[in-house]
Amino acid sequence: MLLNYLRVAFRVLVRQRLYAALNVAGLALGIATAAMMALFVWHETHFDGFYRDAGRIFRVLPAQYLPGHEPSRMTVTAKPLGPVLAADLPEVEAMVRVVRHTVVLRDKGAPVEDRVALVDAPFFRLFDFPFLAGDPATALAGPGTVVLTEGQARRYFGTTEVLGRTLTLTSGAGLMVTGVVRDLPSNTLFSREMPTQIWTNIATKFQDGWDPLFADKDTRWRDEFLQTFVMLRPGVDPAALAPRFPALLAAHREGMEAVAPGLVETLELQPLTAMHIEPIEGRGISPVTLAGFVGVAGLVLAIAVVNFVNLSTARSSLRAREVAIRKTLGGRRGQLVAQFLLESLLLALVAGLLGLVLVELAMPRFLNLLNVRLDAGFLSGAWLLAAISPLVLIVGLVGGLYPAYALSRPRPTDLLRGSRATGGGRLRAALVMLQFTVAIVLGIATVVIGQQTRYASTQNLGFRAEGAVVLRGLDRPAGLAGIDALRDALLRIPGIAAVGAAANVPSDRSEWTNNYRLPEAPEGLPDLLIRTEQVDTDYLQALGVPLRAGRLFDPARPGDITSHAALRAGGGGVTIPVILSTTAVRRLGLATAEQAVGRTVMYGGGTALTIIGVVDDVQFDSARSGFEPTIYLAMHDDRSVMLVRLAPNADAATLAAIDDTWRRLLPDLPLAREFLDDHIRQVYADEARQGDLLALFSGLAILIACLGLFGLTAFTAERRTKEIGIRKVLGATVADVVRLLVWQFSKPVLVANLIAWPVAWMLMGWWLGGYVYRIDLNPLVFALASLAALLVAWATVAGHAARVASAKPVTALRYE
Repeated sequence: MLLNYLRVAFRVLVRQRLYAALNVAGLALGIATAAMMALFVWHETHFDGFYRDAGRIFRVLPAQYLPGHEPSRMTVTAKPLGPVLAADLPEVEAMVRVVRHTVVLRDKGAPVEDRVALVDAPFFRLFDFPFLAGDPATALAGPGTVVLTEGQARRYFGTTEVLGRTLTLTSGAGLMVTGVVRDLPSNTLFSREMPTQIWTNIATKFQDGWDPLFADKDTRWRDEFLQTFVMLRPGVDPAALAPRFPALLAAHREGMEAVAPGLVETLELQPLTAMHIEPIEGRGISPVTLAGFVGVAGLVLAIAVVNFVNLSTARSSLRAREVAIRKTLGGRRGQLVAQFLLESLLLALVAGLLGLVLVELAMPRFLNLLNVRLDAGFLSGAWLLAAISPLVLIVGLVGGLYPAYALSRPRPTDLLRGSRATGGGRLRAALVMLQFTVAIVLGIATVVIGQQTRYASTQNLGFRAEGAVVLRGLDRPAGLAGIDALRDALLRIPGIAAVGAAANVPSDRSEWTNNYRLPEAPEGLPDLLIRTEQVDTDYLQALGVPLRAGRLFDPARPGDITSHAALRAGGGGVTIPVILSTTAVRRLGLATAEQAVGRTVMYGGGTALTIIGVVDDVQFDSARSGFEPTIYLAMHDDRSVMLVRLAPNADAATLAAIDDTWRRLLPDLPLAREFLDDHIRQVYADEARQGDLLALFSGLAILIACLGLFGLTAFTAERRTKEIGIRKVLGATVADVVRLLVWQFSKPVLVANLIAWPVAWMLMGWWLGGYVYRIDLNPLVFALASLAALLVAWATVAGHAARVASAKPVTALRYE
């Protein structure tokens, strides 16, 4: 019996191969999309979950609570905190601190810049990456040792057999290789938030300017710059430790001045596995964004399933007479239901297999689009087949059950008379409307996200990003010693208008904040936490920040320059000049920029600063955060980047001269040059990738909807073949017939537009609410999306309708 069912099913599918091909193609695309999205979601929700003790590892977050204010949390801690936690809390089994430092290595004689992570010895006990060589328990037991990924080992030595070999720094320091680990997956913080492929012991000396600065932090509880992780003992509840943290901090900070009266300083423990989907700072993905990806993929799959069911019901209505004859010859209802279900399941099975093939073919490009790397074995694992199988079964049952039930219910005489057995015209129109509603919403979302991303990266940043060149790596001893000579040499190059240096440039994702207040501020009022930027005297001119009041720093006035030591010493009896942004002026309660000039601001524990100027706000991060209050200090302590402002007459020769000057004056430092506007665009790379992904999904949704529409057009034309022939005999032209069929399918698309507009307006309004600076929703975008949907629908229907309408009437009238 089963063999007979299969034989009949195969014959039917071959005879109706157009419907079969459209059904299989649409469902396969939907399944492939859902499978790829499932892989991506798995990747994003399993960050750092592959360590043996991942459930017991937590990141330590300094937190501040002040009545009437939002809690403040940071991801970085002071250097002495980690050892205190390990010593004072018996619940802590192991502690690891992580901080990255950029070093210059010798690679085949040439200087090469690379990032090294300084970590405590138990690092690989917590983060147990697979070792190819070396012992993870002792690899970082002492200073001067280093562990590499296999990729870095091949980069520097050409092989992974590198135990005992030495990485040499341009400073003369050497790091002995004691371990090699496999290349890291992309779903770990050491690939995304803190990209690292080289680890060394935290006590390692690099023989550069880093060593004294790092040693100076040993007892500084207010200098928070590294990340601290703890592994709790089995069975310890992290919430039980929370009440003990304020007292622990107070005990070790005894004698330190409180930041503000009533402020409670404590610690929080963030699960390692939650860092990526609950980002506090750095790169992560919010649960809302993740849910959005899942929702979009689900909608594409829903369109594919609707398309499958729609075509299945339409195709089945053409078999009414076959069912009638079967019932007349003694066929039972159960047999008819089984036949239809088997055909539907067979189609769904073929679609599922084709979907798996599409996943294998498209996944590399898809992952490259998202900048994600997955193990190749994971893509071909049995779990993927196991996950898709229930979906195939459900879709096959749904696609076959309704037509089987509808056709097997009427009496054979009704079916033979041509009475409508399945009906479903309104249902099919409703399903087409649903498909295009989703497709139009996705299309509108794609355009809006693209517009917002472009707007955010080109908005008024408060400075001139175009025509600015960034030179990095000057925080090395050679760079610090030669920075002034480099600036003077660059200024002599034709085509260069200004040169300035700073600790960082906009969009560097760095943040140094300090506490400030006015001297006359009421007692008990908390200090304001304001972003602090370290610049030299020419930096603001080079960046192109407009001056609103007062003056800028002047290189001819040595008194404009201060230092960390002077700030800690309270100025040493010397006035320390500062420049404020307009938002900082407002936050401090000063009325106007002009009135702010000459006023005094208190820094930290009581150092007096004098405001000499006010400048426009500068966008240091993304448009999601808006302008931050900022105070500029002229300092030479931490100059690590140089900003070169190009004149209008600059050309390729100017850039070549910059490169030659660097290599001549700083031969031991690798040249790292980029344009500032290119660097800023990288801040929005994630949004751009999300927009590309949404555009891909929108295209797939429209393609699947058009496949279904084409199939329904063919079905309608086949059902109305006789009617079309009679219309042509009575004088109807090909254009008349095409208009008839086009209008029939235009109606559900027009209704879909009416539904899609308010839905898209609400969704995109909610999404844009996450940006401080955002575009306004433009009705023209909605109108163009609607027009595009109509044009696509017309093109899909008109092509097939024209072919049917061009047939000779005698052929149509001979149909029965």
